Amino acid sequence: MHEPNLARKLSLLATDVDSLAKALVQAQAERAREQVHRKRADARAEELSQQLRQARRRAKAAERELATLSASTDAIQHRAQTMERELLQRLEREEEAKKVLRHEVEQIERERRALALNLREVLGNLRSAAQEAQQARGADRAAAEDVTLMPSRTPDTGW
Repeated sequence: MHEPNLARKLSLLATDVDSLAKALVQAQAERAREQVHRKRADARAEELSQQLRQARRRAKAAERELATLSASTDAIQHRAQTMERELLQRLEREEEAKKVLRHEVEQIERERRALALNLREVLGNLRSAAQEAQQARGADRAAAEDVTLMPSRTPDTGW
């Protein structure tokens, strides 16, 4: 009985050894897969690390560009505000000059109307005077025809 028991124990041990050998092979295969996976993960991590460094460099460059653009925009805005103020002041001066000119034009127009009225009156007066003069000349001619002419000088007798 001892031998069958021993054979059974050996058989069990052989089964255990086979099971352990299988487990070892499986563990080694799992370890190999994990190493491959780890190498891939390390490579991916390195790739991502490089991408991160590159992204940081681009971000810094973009920040510098943004700062430059911001400063440029501020300068442009300041110039635009200055120009706007100057243009508004110029517009106010031009509006004031326009008011002055409009007032002067109105005054000149009033003077022109007054002069036109005076001219009409003067022309009317001249017409009346011409008519009166014509009538006076007609009356003078009629009177001259009635008047006998006498010499106005006495003849020179030598004395």
